[in-house]
Parts: sequence; C-alpha cells; structure tokens
Amino acid sequence: MDLTKGQITGERVQDAAFRLFVARGYHGTSMRDIANASGLAAASIYNHFHSKEEIFRQILVRHHPYHQMIPALEAARGDTVETLVNDAAKHVYTILRTRKELMHLFFIEVVEFEGRHLKKILIKAFPQILNFLGRIQKARGELRPIPPTSILLTLVGIVLSQWMMEAAFFKNIPMPVASNHFENSIDIYLHGILAPER
Repeated sequence: MDLTKGQITGERVQDAAFRLFVARGYHGTSMRDIANASGLAAASIYNHFHSKEEIFRQILVRHHPYHQMIPALEAARGDTVETLVNDAAKHVYTILRTRKELMHLFFIEVVEFEGRHLKKILIKAFPQILNFLGRIQKARGELRPIPPTSILLTLVGIVLSQWMMEAAFFKNIPMPVASNHFENSIDIYLHGILAPER
C-alpha cells in the first residue's frame, strides 16, 4: 500500500521523536527538537500531531513488542503446562532482550503517564493473551486453584522483571548471577522455591 505524503511525514516525525525520546527522555525532548530532527518547521508538526503526547502515544503503539509477542505466544509449543510455559516465556524474553531501546519507552509510559496509553494496546492484545491462558489451562498438568488472572499476571511480571533487571543492573552491578537466571525464574514460577516434602 502506497503511503500518502502526510503519512510519510508523520512517520518521519515519529522516527525522529523515537530516537530523541530514547536518547533524552520525554521531558528532555521538545517539539522544536522533534521538528529539527525530522527536518520540518515546528509549526508544521501540528498539521500531523496535536501534541508531543500524541506523538509518544503513537510511537508506543507502533514500537510496543506486543506486535512480536502475540505471534510468539501463538507459536509456543508444548503438551504440558511446563513445556508450553517454558517455550512461550523463552520466545517472549528473547524478543524483549533484542529490543533494549524499549526500556526507555516503558519507563516514560510508567513514570510520566502512569500507564494510561497501554490501555489501547491491552485491548488489542487481550483476546490473544486469553487464548494463551486457555491453552495453559488445557495442557497436561494439574494447576493449583489459583485465579487465571493471577497465573497470567505473575508470568508477565516475571518476564518483565527479569528483562528490566538484566538491562538495568546485571551489566553495571557486580552480582553472582547464573547464566541461566531466566530459566531458573520460570522454574520457580512453575514449581516454587520449596523442595517437595519427603
């Protein structure tokens, strides 16, 4: 599909703003900075976007890893709960690790906007996420009587926290972290930290 001149300009603005937000943060980037980086007059940006926040929101939707994560969840394989969860978590984590610039967008969204732009993304992704949860419930292996939302949110929390810790701490703080720390975290998710009683 051929893009209109306006769409091409809009994408140019988003590309420039994305680079600036990652490098300088949201408040460290002005509309004038975005205009200069995209080769436009500052006033002409308002022909395409109402505000800097609108630019950020569109960037967040465009670059959010759910575009790759949902297909990864759909492609996850495993007959048992353990193999299915391990396969899905591994693929999602791999996607996050290759997109380090997303950490900047994530923190801007959480700190500056308290997560309010994520609603549109969640609405779009929720049906596929529920499908994956259904696959977990149908896979071989008895689940404890835990609310399904808790099962899902805890898995999401583990994947995101491991990604954030690796990106923010592991390279800068000397810690005796095992090379298979992520696999261990998923094992703890599935089996807990207590050894089976004999």
